[in-house]
Amino acid sequence: MMVTGAVMDVFTPNQSNVGESCLFDEVSREIRFVLKIDGTILYKNKVADTLLSDFSNFFQSLHEGEWMRFMSFFREMQDTGNIRETTFTHATGGVAHSVFYRGIYRNECFYLTGIEQSLQTKEILENFADRLPYGWIKLNDKLKIIEKNRTFMDLVLPKVEFTELEFERLRLESGAGACMYKAVKEALQSKKVSEQREEDREAGRLFRSLAVYIPGKQEVIGLVFDESTDIKYEQLLQYKQQMESVSHLAAGVAHELRNPLSVIRGFLQLSELTNSFEKYAKTIFGEVDRMNKILENFLSISRKKFDVHALSPMEVIDTVEDIIRSECMLNNVHFEARIAETARLIQMNETMIKQVLLNLLRNSMEAYTPEQQRVFSLISRERSNDYEITVKDNGPGIPEEIMDKIGEPFNTSKEKGTGIGISLSKKIIEDHGGTFHVESEKNKGTTTIITLPFE
Repeated sequence: MMVTGAVMDVFTPNQSNVGESCLFDEVSREIRFVLKIDGTILYKNKVADTLLSDFSNFFQSLHEGEWMRFMSFFREMQDTGNIRETTFTHATGGVAHSVFYRGIYRNECFYLTGIEQSLQTKEILENFADRLPYGWIKLNDKLKIIEKNRTFMDLVLPKVEFTELEFERLRLESGAGACMYKAVKEALQSKKVSEQREEDREAGRLFRSLAVYIPGKQEVIGLVFDESTDIKYEQLLQYKQQMESVSHLAAGVAHELRNPLSVIRGFLQLSELTNSFEKYAKTIFGEVDRMNKILENFLSISRKKFDVHALSPMEVIDTVEDIIRSECMLNNVHFEARIAETARLIQMNETMIKQVLLNLLRNSMEAYTPEQQRVFSLISRERSNDYEITVKDNGPGIPEEIMDKIGEPFNTSKEKGTGIGISLSKKIIEDHGGTFHVESEKNKGTTTIITLPFE
């Protein structure tokens, strides 16, 4: 087809290179069109003529539903004056041909070049994309959707045809649509990777989206994930672990309560036989107190919330130091204390932190052997981000088989111990955002290092 004017100047070779141009046209597989705004074909090269030999209007050759996208493609070229590119499918002679086009608007005409793609490869990729477990979408910088997969449609607008979807509508949606819209908009504005999360409370689902801007192509790639299943699985797993912990704790408490209950039963039977309750009352009440202590410790382990205040760690330790010093004097233990001064504060529950330090003191007192020279030390220091407290004794140390399970409830080597003290202390410190570490060596003693973060 011959054309005149500006269009002819673009595509007609001059006399000096006519031979080379004809040779390039002969070997090239590039498709070339010049179109009017209404789709009328003004020019097509040999390859294009082979593709659309029966059509005088470009739009008439497009696959069903493609002409609306092509009109948007035309408008973008007109509005920007820049090169645009996309893929369209022609239906000619009952056969579908997928062509990748690059185009520009000049001289009131559209100049297109294209390369036919393998439709089989395209279908394989589309089928693969539709099977992805997350939604995938590609848009231009005008928020026009170029490509998407089926998962995206299922998550965003189930049962709605792709041609009916306008991306701007998603900002009014909830859940996956709103999540994707926010990520894409932010990626376009920042020209960086954007991540968003959105909860659909009505449906009880949580979505996460990622979007990245591709500068060279002026496009945005977006992904949207439905994290509801993963979260529900994690919740079920956490619930299972909690139930196992409760079962373990309950079994331990039942075991610990069995001993004092047996003692109480035995002494009540003796009281009945001897008709003398007063003789055994002190022992019975002592066992009742022991049971109460076991239950209090159990409830402390289960407690999830407690009140905290901004306090000076130095002042809290000072109040405990006097108690520890008196206890050491009564038990013939040499006490060493080096408390570091600090002006910084820690968010803590004073009673619970004192309980930890007194638990460690009690453990040491119960571990000392009668014949040894006993030493108990309490040392603290200020570090860059936290306050470190070291509690040390020179007792017999913790047996290796107990150290392997240190911090677990009811893990003890003491004949009358509940095994809750260390577990409770560790939980209290960790609930304060700190760390609790125990080191022990046989016949040399035990060292416990605690850290509490500054506010």
